[in-house]
Amino acid sequence: MTVKTRLEKTIADAESLSSQLKNHALETGHPDVSEMFTSMSQKIEEILPRLKGRLEHVKDEEPQYR
Repeated sequence: MTVKTRLEKTIADAESLSSQLKNHALETGHPDVSEMFTSMSQKIEEILPRLKGRLEHVKDEEPQYR
């Protein structure tokens, strides 16, 4: 598995996890738990741009990934 493929999978997994956490936040009846899930989702959303930036860097540096 190439670095590019691993990064793409990591990004997809992180996006999926963020969505799942948002759904859990909406479905729970406990405000504290909802806040916890929302907070975790936001942290993942903050990380995603850095992962995507790294993926773009890999694509720019390695012509075979273009």
